[in-house]
Amino acid sequence: MNALFDPSLYSGISLIGLAWTLLTLFLMFSPTGKRLLSNPLGIVIAAAALFPSLWLVTSQMKVLTALTGGISPLDAQFGYHQPEIVQFAQALKEGGRKLYAQFQLGADTLAPPGFCCFLMCVYRSTVRSQVVRTLCDAMAFVYFVSVLIANSLMPVIILNYPAQDGLVLSTLYWLIPLCDTVKYSVHGLAWLTILTAWLWQLVGMLRGRKSS
Repeated sequence: MNALFDPSLYSGISLIGLAWTLLTLFLMFSPTGKRLLSNPLGIVIAAAALFPSLWLVTSQMKVLTALTGGISPLDAQFGYHQPEIVQFAQALKEGGRKLYAQFQLGADTLAPPGFCCFLMCVYRSTVRSQVVRTLCDAMAFVYFVSVLIANSLMPVIILNYPAQDGLVLSTLYWLIPLCDTVKYSVHGLAWLTILTAWLWQLVGMLRGRKSS
């Protein structure tokens, strides 16, 4: 865990990511945040903020993939486990492992709040059912917590490689893949729930017009 206290792993982007994370939590839980995200204009603002963050993350992931000789970063792998972590860490070599840790604690801090804010803006401004919005709130929270845990603690594994033993590391080797699996699964389930709600609303509108 001491690896996370190395100041060379952080940058100005890390501070932006931290600020955006705190803003996302405010928007997620406060009445003011819920009201702001209920404005359809929020979708445009959230998308405009997400796009450059996604571009930066994607461009850096391409660099990391090149360093490993074609192995995608763990963030882009669904359902990976300890063997995939070891393979990726070994392919990165020492300099690449530090670069990956800097990526996780830097540019990759922008994508989670970006995706979460965009998701919340969409369902809060377009879904009418309070029950569905509450369900989506829960999924957005689970998504956000799981991705924050994975992104924050993966550098501990990477920077301590090849060490894999001990209570902390052995726990992280199963916890982080689990969090990333939950991240992708819950995010996909949230969008499926939103699409289902839209279809239900459309059916209700068509029925209303037919009956009138």
